[in-house]
Amino acid sequence: MSDTRQPLPPKLPNNFLNQFEKLSREQAGHLRHFHNLATRRDGDWGPMGSQEPGQEWLDAYRYQLATMAYAAGAAHYHRMPALRSPFKSLMECLIRKMLHRDVWGYWFLTSHSGKFVDPDIEELRKPRPDPIIIGMRYNDIRDGTNVATDLLKKYTAAWEAKGMAQENGLFIQWYSPKQGTRKPASDLGFTAWAAAFMNAWNPILAHQTFQNQATGFLSRVEGNRVNVNPGPLAFAIRELVEKDGVDPDSSSTIQTAQELVEKNPDPREPPFSRPLFGYVLKWVSEVGDKATLDGLLNHVDRYFQPTWEDGGLYYPVKPQEPDSLNWTEVEPLTGNSAVGYARLNVFDGQRKMWTDPWTPKHVSSAPFVKGINLGIGRDFLRGCWNETLNARVVTMRSWDGTRKKGEFECCNLPVGQYGVYHNGELTDIRDVTQPGDTIEVSVDVTGEEFDMVLLKA
Repeated sequence: MSDTRQPLPPKLPNNFLNQFEKLSREQAGHLRHFHNLATRRDGDWGPMGSQEPGQEWLDAYRYQLATMAYAAGAAHYHRMPALRSPFKSLMECLIRKMLHRDVWGYWFLTSHSGKFVDPDIEELRKPRPDPIIIGMRYNDIRDGTNVATDLLKKYTAAWEAKGMAQENGLFIQWYSPKQGTRKPASDLGFTAWAAAFMNAWNPILAHQTFQNQATGFLSRVEGNRVNVNPGPLAFAIRELVEKDGVDPDSSSTIQTAQELVEKNPDPREPPFSRPLFGYVLKWVSEVGDKATLDGLLNHVDRYFQPTWEDGGLYYPVKPQEPDSLNWTEVEPLTGNSAVGYARLNVFDGQRKMWTDPWTPKHVSSAPFVKGINLGIGRDFLRGCWNETLNARVVTMRSWDGTRKKGEFECCNLPVGQYGVYHNGELTDIRDVTQPGDTIEVSVDVTGEEFDMVLLKA
């Protein structure tokens, strides 16, 4: 019987890796920062320190950690699906942090309710969990149940009956069922936050409302930069657009709106800074467009003081500059997690994971790498396979430029012969003779990018 395998070339074509997406320096830096925060000593929260010490506000640890987990999940699913062990390790560290009382203590107390959201309450209710619909969906896939589908039918019908949107197109901040009252939106924040994840299960609404909701709040102030306007200024711009048909992005419109705000200041100021910019970044990364997202990220890198620490990229807390129409304020949620989420997500990323989740069958059969993680000092830029090319690729480097030696295993490989390529050169030939066989690879990594390719003959 003749051998139909293609011969393994001694060297890969120079453009071979161009067919595999690679993380940017910034994207890898965000993952490294998540790892750095998740592996800090217990009780040491570093730059995650929120504005309210009791964790009552919107930049609390729970929201930062959740955003990091969503970002890591999106990066694993969409960008580096073969790197199972690095992302599993990162997720385990994030979950361990979530289990600290510092993180969940206030949310437990919140479940008792209170006068602020239920003015007629006479006795605190029994504590209860606050299940997440996206989590329900993934539990369904793992457990073979169908809880999310049935629940969403009831949930969607309830919102259609009560009304989720205001006349101006924004979503309400919250609804008090006992009183039948709706808290109107004071800015774009909760609307953007909701749509960023509601797109997973209600993409029609999330996409159809995007442009109207963005008007006045997002301003393309330069060709490659998009600014976010605070609530009072944005509402003034929206009013001018509606009444006079002006261009919401023009400097004259923004200036006129600012003058109107100064004449009629809004005395209702939140007690702490809201992570509005971070919410917008997550929203645009899911249902927006490349030009808008790039414009927001250009603004971030110009005004938010990008900082590198131990190989990780973040944006430290920074106050709003007085008398500036540019958004310059950074709070912990935006600086530690939301910018990273926006860079690591892909458009319709949550939607794609909802509609085509990794099933137990997929997880048990898909090729993956194990034996490596972010804790060994390496950043990972590629980690994927291409069935058309019969190739598995891992690209890595040490974050600090030092030499890192080690081994890892390539698992779930189809039976066949494989060439092992280091930086494009064939260094070894291995055989996978039966399902379950693995290929162990030794690597010697420095600060320069190191490419390992398994090419099936």
